[in-house]
Amino acid sequence: MKELLGVILCGGRSTRMGSDKGLLMIQNRPWAKVIAAKLQSINLPVVVSVNHGQFDKYQEALPEFTLIQDKLPVQGPLNGLLSVHDAYPQKDLLLMACDLIDMEQQTLSFLIQTYNEQTNFDFYVYELADFPQPFCAIYTAQALAETYKALQENKIIKYSLRNRFEAGNTKYIPTANSSAFSNHNSL
Repeated sequence: MKELLGVILCGGRSTRMGSDKGLLMIQNRPWAKVIAAKLQSINLPVVVSVNHGQFDKYQEALPEFTLIQDKLPVQGPLNGLLSVHDAYPQKDLLLMACDLIDMEQQTLSFLIQTYNEQTNFDFYVYELADFPQPFCAIYTAQALAETYKALQENKIIKYSLRNRFEAGNTKYIPTANSSAFSNHNSL
């Protein structure tokens, strides 16, 4: 039986925002907690991916969540994704960026429904204007294990998540509500 884990990706540098997005407040909660509530509303356990410099602040702000620190010699989101995979190698991961605060339950539920009904894919990703949306997507444990092995063998040249989709067997899902994928990079 497949096991799915919700992952909130907070390990970015937030250079465009100017401060750590996951800790910005909305409705008296950090953005990371808003995303966690969305994942928990669809019955997913949740972990939070952070970089080393964020760990103490997130431990204080989100003590109820397991924090996974980036640990690989890789730049970008692939570091967080594979670091979580290393901690939970048997679980498929639903990756959410901490700034997708407009995401709604219907979009998440449809992603999981597609994942449960069409079981022969490595990745399940929404597509908006022919561009994959990697931060509300499901990455299977098997595909992540293959990616991790390729990384260890120095066979990965490009670290973008889009390259992972192109290299694997990916189910692209048309986006019904583009506003759910709004990235917030400024206040």
